[in-house]
Amino acid sequence: MIKKILVAYDGGEGAQAAFKFGLDMAMKFEAEIQVLSIVRLLEPPEDVETQDNFERGKEHFERFFIDLRQEAEKKGISIKTKVALGHPAEQIIHWANKEKVDIIILGHQTKNTFGQWLLGSVPDRVVHHAPCTVIIVKSNSQI
Repeated sequence: MIKKILVAYDGGEGAQAAFKFGLDMAMKFEAEIQVLSIVRLLEPPEDVETQDNFERGKEHFERFFIDLRQEAEKKGISIKTKVALGHPAEQIIHWANKEKVDIIILGHQTKNTFGQWLLGSVPDRVVHHAPCTVIIVKSNSQI
């Protein structure tokens, strides 16, 4: 049974499509949605800069969360939001484990092929290491 859905949200087009997909799924299964946004660590990390970067990132994502909460409330869906600091794939997997989610939903990334091969993509890493099912959603412009 699907009770908890984790949507990784970076504010991009793919993330918005993933959120809408997650809302539809939550309605069908009467599930809770948790939206996780990640602020990346600066390299090399320094305490003062890291804290300032995290606070600015948190403010940035909180502006998105206002709209996401309103959209969920209109559909009668329970939503929790969280901003974490670190590497996106690691944080998504960490929160999926911690919150014991049933499904992770990610937006499709549209980086160039060479960049994905060289660095690996967040969805690839999550799919390989997640403790649950992972769904990757493409936005309409990526189809």
